[in-house]
Amino acid sequence: MDPRRIVSVKLTQDKIREIAEEFRVEHIFDNSLPVDIEHVIEATMGISIIPIESLQKSCDMEGFISKDFKTIYVDKDLYMDNRYYKRVRFTIAHEIGHLLLHRGNIDGLKFNNESDWIKFRMGINNETLGWFETQASELAGRLLVPLDQLVESFKEARSVVMKKYNSWDAPGIEEDELFSHVARLICNKFDVSAEVIERRFRKENVMGLIG
Repeated sequence: MDPRRIVSVKLTQDKIREIAEEFRVEHIFDNSLPVDIEHVIEATMGISIIPIESLQKSCDMEGFISKDFKTIYVDKDLYMDNRYYKRVRFTIAHEIGHLLLHRGNIDGLKFNNESDWIKFRMGINNETLGWFETQASELAGRLLVPLDQLVESFKEARSVVMKKYNSWDAPGIEEDELFSHVARLICNKFDVSAEVIERRFRKENVMGLIG
């Protein structure tokens, strides 16, 4: 099948949240942080994680899920380097996002080998691929950064920041700077980058949630 004919369904944020929460109920059995996404998928879903040499260099991908959705391949250099631990965690959760959100687009298609599967994925048109990637990243963020714990952590860290600046609305201090400060304070709790936390702040409208 011509990969350019694959069309992505434009899922709403609410629908992605619903799918993420259903996954959490079925596969993540406690609220401890950080979410051990590798253990979750290996122990409860039977999905293996296999590092591949030079995946990023040769295919411009940090990871991908196999055509039968039983294996997640990740770039070996990233996987073996502790500096990229958080990045690899997000990549794994991102590929689970593809499984949960996009499996229906792929089921029934036949490929001779993983190489053909990679070529197919790389041939999907840019608009559809953009939707796929955005949706998978959104679901990954929701899995690794549970909303209730994000809000609670934001409240705690925000009080620290307010003491430093005397006010959340201190003159001359942009809200983006404050969000960045809070994100840096709490990102290690979730084992994701500060950038992922900042994105969750905005996607979840945490300021609106805390009143």
